[in-house]
Amino acid sequence: MYDHIMFPVDLHLPPTVQKAAEVAAAVAKWQSAKITVVSVTGIQPGDPVQPNAMVNEDLRNFADQLAEKSGAEVDFRNIHSVDVGAELDGDLTRAADEIGADLIVVGTHAPRIMDYIFSSHAGYLATHASISVFVVR
Repeated sequence: MYDHIMFPVDLHLPPTVQKAAEVAAAVAKWQSAKITVVSVTGIQPGDPVQPNAMVNEDLRNFADQLAEKSGAEVDFRNIHSVDVGAELDGDLTRAADEIGADLIVVGTHAPRIMDYIFSSHAGYLATHASISVFVVR
């Protein structure tokens, strides 16, 4: 049913990421699917500067752990963004198309007041992606 799972990840949000990672690993194991971990990074005011090499190392470590849990082939992709907040949703939607994913497994949080005004990133993907989206809360 699914051959390629895209797993968007923000390595700064471990609780949400870990639960969604478990679901992605379980689905990949069940479907014998490949996983691609996708992160959108950029320098935001107040953030410590993290060179791409460090981001890629963190993603590689995360991908290796996910591969161990799922037994699946796990790749990773880091997308550099000038304005992560403004470009994240479009970058993730494009990435799913570019890598040929047929399922997105994404973690989210319980709705907050701003989510009633602006869509969450998971909500945007569920609404705008051309493929199936599994939202994990």
